[in-house]
Amino acid sequence: MRTDIYPTLATLLEQRFGCDPTQLSPEASLENLGLDSLSLMDFVFAAEDAFHLRIPETLLDPRQGGITLQHICEVIESLLPPPSADAGSTP
Repeated sequence: MRTDIYPTLATLLEQRFGCDPTQLSPEASLENLGLDSLSLMDFVFAAEDAFHLRIPETLLDPRQGGITLQHICEVIESLLPPPSADAGSTP
């Protein structure tokens, strides 16, 4: 599992959407964090930009209720290429 996804999403929610960091957890639903349908779509677009990918609506429909941070992390991880085996080594 990639460890950079959740912190990146949490930072987006704090800095761009004004979410209270004490309320952030993988189980937190975006609706409970105060995102309405428009800001939820903006958040999905911001997440796509942060990870340089596009999330198909079949995997994550911003109009769907009850979307959690964990679910978004799982969707993003499924779309990212696997980390390379030599990512931690130096030439």
